[in-house]
Amino acid sequence: MTETNQFIQVSKNLLLCLISLFFLGACRTLKPIKPPNTLPETVNQRLDFKTPKALSGYLKQNEFNYNWLTSKFTAEIITEDNKQSFTVSVRAKKDSAMWLSVSVLGIEGARMLITQDSVRFMDKLNNRYFVGDYQYLSKILSIDVDFETMQSVLIGNSMEFYDEDEKLKSAKDSAFYLLSTIKKRKLKKALKENTENAANKELAQRIWLHPLTFKVYQIIINDFPNDRTFTANYSNFQVIDSSYFPFKAHFVIKAQKRILLDIDYSKVTHEKPQTMPFNIPAKYERIR
Repeated sequence: MTETNQFIQVSKNLLLCLISLFFLGACRTLKPIKPPNTLPETVNQRLDFKTPKALSGYLKQNEFNYNWLTSKFTAEIITEDNKQSFTVSVRAKKDSAMWLSVSVLGIEGARMLITQDSVRFMDKLNNRYFVGDYQYLSKILSIDVDFETMQSVLIGNSMEFYDEDEKLKSAKDSAFYLLSTIKKRKLKKALKENTENAANKELAQRIWLHPLTFKVYQIIINDFPNDRTFTANYSNFQVIDSSYFPFKAHFVIKAQKRILLDIDYSKVTHEKPQTMPFNIPAKYERIR
């Protein structure tokens, strides 16, 4: 493997930890509903009907809100021919910057600093670095990458996937509320048909919400034109101040290859300002 390919592989692994996938999405948070003492994984109760506008409002109201966030998680990536585990430390200022340090067996191998319009990456194993924009990363990942999606999906907040509430559909699915951008009948038809011939040539997103806390439990995105699917599952919700935070996340990416990613948080704190050191040694070679 060449040094350039090594850099690309490390970049992909780091970005996959962020789940920087497919679509744009900025988070907007209001005053959260006070959560119960414990959050049941399933709820045995009859759900009343709620309009799409009401569900989207509850969803936004109960997103995890922060100004500064410090976290640490272990990640495991499984592909068709590889399995990797590592630890990631994150420092983030909402809507501004994210700093990440990736370690294997206690040794830092990569560092990344992401802002709204730039990406900086240090491959400390090979003394190389990259400074550029999201266009380059989108090209090597073959997906659309942006800052807002990274900060949203990583902590279990929703990605903005609609412009008007009236375009949304609401339903009840088992013990959860379902918010989607496409009707069930139309979605089932598109899923059964061959992608090349599918009548539905649009993006479909579905979000399952817990009926008591309206936290996101599952997200499924079908990108029919590009034959890609992204699934996110969140669990082990724990109360941080007055909001729930998912300490476990499981992601499945189905595109040209199938990629599984598990994230397990061991530490989450917020509202304490952090530094984001990123000094590139003079001896490092720039990736162009």
